[in-house]
Amino acid sequence: MVYRVIQWGTGNVGTHALRGIIQREDMELVGLRVYNPEKVGKDAGEFVGEPATGVLATDDVDAILALDADCVNYNALGTTLAEPLGAPLDDICMLLAAGFNVTSSAIDLLIYPKGCDDEVQARLAKACEERGTTFFDSGVNPGFTMDLWPITMSRISRTIDRIHIVESLSMAEYTSASAMGFMGFGQSPDAPSFLDDMHNDRAKSPFYTSLLMVADALRFELEDVRYTREVALAPEAFDIAFGRIEAGTIAAVKISFAGIAKGREVLLNEFVWRVSDTVRPDWEVGDKWIMHLEGDPTLDCVVHARTQLDAKRPTSLTVAMAPLNAIPTVCDAAPGVTSVLDLPVWGGGYVTESPA
Repeated sequence: MVYRVIQWGTGNVGTHALRGIIQREDMELVGLRVYNPEKVGKDAGEFVGEPATGVLATDDVDAILALDADCVNYNALGTTLAEPLGAPLDDICMLLAAGFNVTSSAIDLLIYPKGCDDEVQARLAKACEERGTTFFDSGVNPGFTMDLWPITMSRISRTIDRIHIVESLSMAEYTSASAMGFMGFGQSPDAPSFLDDMHNDRAKSPFYTSLLMVADALRFELEDVRYTREVALAPEAFDIAFGRIEAGTIAAVKISFAGIAKGREVLLNEFVWRVSDTVRPDWEVGDKWIMHLEGDPTLDCVVHARTQLDAKRPTSLTVAMAPLNAIPTVCDAAPGVTSVLDLPVWGGGYVTESPA
């Protein structure tokens, strides 16, 4: 079966998704929603170096709603501190109520809707009920490395004492002022922290949602979740793509989420983000995910990801592929709001004609 897909958004993530839809034999691109007026009217193939598709980019939402499609793959810029749901939730509910299944990477909190408040869950459910549509949100973290990955590895475990996962990510090549400011890079260690504002509030923290999903899948109750943040300072000034990092300002950040159960720390998720590899290298260096599952058997796993496409950021590519690869499964699923715990197991990607 060929699934008719509308791609919504052509940013770092959306561009990867657009390429994926165009190249797959089991998907047909039928619409492309963009936000930048300069992109309107261009053929979708131009955005990803592919031949003309006959599908022209539009910012006309009514034109998108008039299309015949099985699914909208929604990759608009989503979660922020000020609006953890905001306009993307409005769009998603509109699309579901209009008769489209929706796969999305836009709202991190929705990787496990049970972690959202009742009002949000009810609103999504109502939108699905109107036309019998299905919703699924995913990404790489949250959405895979600190939730689906440990859940999958637990399937071959007899006992689990503790699961410790570390994300290590260099942001030295990032140029986004908002992203760097959100992380605190180049700021005084005493400056107010956007990270603290988000993650001290479980209703705003998608990383709390990951812990909840793992606990539910492994069938144990979380007694508490403890959040901490540590920073490491630049010993001397240096320049990165974003600008200058002055001596004495933040050059590396580590945040941790400990899931407490049975009176002890059962889950520990740590995130190490940095703009210098020489500051606190003991916190991990390089782009990778590391999991140590202590139990019987004890399992150690490491994932390194690389890509040469676009900005060469594997995080953007993997975030794009998580919801995109779910499209056939979501379209074939029963109507409603779903997570990976509700849907059957599926594979991703497509087998190439010959290795590149």
